[in-house]
Amino acid sequence: MRLGIVLGAVALLSIAAPAGAVVLNSCASGCATDFGIIFNVDYTVPPDGLTYRWDLWTDPANPGVTINLPSPNENFALTTVSNGDGTFHQDFSGAAWTWAETIDPGHTTIITRSVGANYNNCTGSTPLGVACAASYNVWGNGVTLTVSTLSPVTVFFAQSLVPEPRSWALAILGLGAAGAMLRRQRRARALATA
Repeated sequence: MRLGIVLGAVALLSIAAPAGAVVLNSCASGCATDFGIIFNVDYTVPPDGLTYRWDLWTDPANPGVTINLPSPNENFALTTVSNGDGTFHQDFSGAAWTWAETIDPGHTTIITRSVGANYNNCTGSTPLGVACAASYNVWGNGVTLTVSTLSPVTVFFAQSLVPEPRSWALAILGLGAAGAMLRRQRRARALATA
């Protein structure tokens, strides 16, 4: 029973784990603006290959205001490739990412994902031509966050990790195992008292 409960708890924690990226400097507690422009912001798309949801919303006094955060304006990917003799060379290319923005009055939702994840598996014995390391960087570097009003408005920001299907599967498996063990324990108790 303990194993099932532990598996369920670990799975739920992995689903609810907070995102670790640096995104939007200082909007967590609200950013005030006027004249339709908030300020130039810097943000990164986390280079971990995971999917994130970014939410931007206005204060209750401005429910109809729309918010726009432009997609990343700078990116690069650096791949390390083995020469087969213990040396390596670099291959530069653009970093791939997805950016889907839904703008509704009072609330903008962005789903983003860096297609690649940073890694380094290079050793002196890595075969010729194998890409053994990669570094992905995608970021909005001083982009202008805008709102559809000339009156002062406060915008809030939050980011959350979107669970991968395997995380949901692990959570369901762990909770199911915990439930089965509890039923078995109750049945055993009922037989013992009969």
